[in-house]
Amino acid sequence: MNIAVFCGSSRRSRDTYLSAAQTLGNAIAERGHTLVYGGGRTGLMGAVADGALDRGGEVKGVILDAFIRHDVHHPRIQELHSVSDMRARKAGLDERADGFVALPGGLGTLEELAEILSFRKLDIHRRTLVFLNTADFFDPLLAQLERAVREGFDDQETLGYFAVTADPVEAVALLEKRAGS
Repeated sequence: MNIAVFCGSSRRSRDTYLSAAQTLGNAIAERGHTLVYGGGRTGLMGAVADGALDRGGEVKGVILDAFIRHDVHHPRIQELHSVSDMRARKAGLDERADGFVALPGGLGTLEELAEILSFRKLDIHRRTLVFLNTADFFDPLLAQLERAVREGFDDQETLGYFAVTADPVEAVALLEKRAGS
């Protein structure tokens, strides 16, 4: 399975988040899956890639040309595809993924997971997103998604497009389970 991970690349990421990202990368590799991510070497991006690489896993990145010029790409990953803009980057991640995991991040991460959820609602794909809810990071967003259902903006089935866990190993297991159903 190719598992796309959306996450932050900030060098200011808390150790709690970095540890969860590394454990997720470990689990992806140990269970024989391929990590697909934004191609960076800093923050949670670097931690998830290092985690997979440390366990002998395959890692594929889709990164902006500008990030390569700024030398923030990961030098050890097996495949790095460079693109000119964020739309192409998101498309590159999407087309390579069998499922998705969202770790904490900023606006870029929020944009990526919102697009994946909205495409699921539009029936463009049937893949699952797992929120890795480390330190309750996604609680406010999850509450907003539930409110959108209560207020009639989305149907109840929308809440089934994703799963939530605080355990990185369980995040991978949830994708495996949903991919098999």
